[in-house]
Amino acid sequence: MSHTRKRPYKISLISTHGTGKTTLCYEVAAELKKRGLKVKVFSEIAAAAFEQGIPINESTTLPAQMYIMMQHITEELRGTLRHYQVVVCDRSVFDNLVYLERRCGENKMLRDFLRGYADTFPYDVIYKLPMVGELVDDGIRDAQSEEFRKDIFDRLNTLLDEFNINHRTLPEPTTELRKEWADHIVDETLAALDWQPSKTPKKTAAAA
Repeated sequence: MSHTRKRPYKISLISTHGTGKTTLCYEVAAELKKRGLKVKVFSEIAAAAFEQGIPINESTTLPAQMYIMMQHITEELRGTLRHYQVVVCDRSVFDNLVYLERRCGENKMLRDFLRGYADTFPYDVIYKLPMVGELVDDGIRDAQSEEFRKDIFDRLNTLLDEFNINHRTLPEPTTELRKEWADHIVDETLAALDWQPSKTPKKTAAAA
C-alpha cells in the first residue's frame, strides 16, 4: 500500500430519506473490508436519536438537530482518532443542516461552523444518491409525505450549490439491487488509495 495519509479517506453518502443510503454504506464497507482495509461505518444518527425519544422529521427542534449534528461529528472524528483507513458516513453534516433549516429557518451560526468544520476535516468524496425508490414505513422517517421527501432533496441541492460543495451524483440504478453503486464507489476508493490487496498464496494439496 503506497497510501500514507495521516487521516482516514472519508466517504459520505447524501440524499433525502428513503433512497438506500444506509444499505449502500454497509455494502461499500463490507467490500472494502474484504480487500483488507480497516473501515469504520456508521448509520444515520437520527435513527438512533429517535429511539432515544429525540424528535426528528417534521417534529424536530433546534436542540434535537444540534444533538444529531454533534453526534454525527463525533463519529466522524472517532474514525480519525482510531486510525481507520476509510470512514463511510451515512449522510454528511450538511444533510442535517437541511432538515434543521426546513423546520427552524436559516441558521448563520451553524452554517459558518459547518463550513469551517468541513474545511478542517474534509470529506474526500461525497456521493449524492438520486431520489429513487418508494418510501417505506420503517417507523423512523416520515413515509407518508412525498412533499417532505422532495423538499429535503431540493434543499440539499440548493445548499450544495450555495456552499460550492464538490460532490458526485450517482447514476440512476439499472438494477433493483443497485449493486453498480457499491461497485463504483469501491473501485474509486481503491484507486484513490492506490490500494493493492495482499494476496495469500494458495495452499497446495499434500503429495500422496
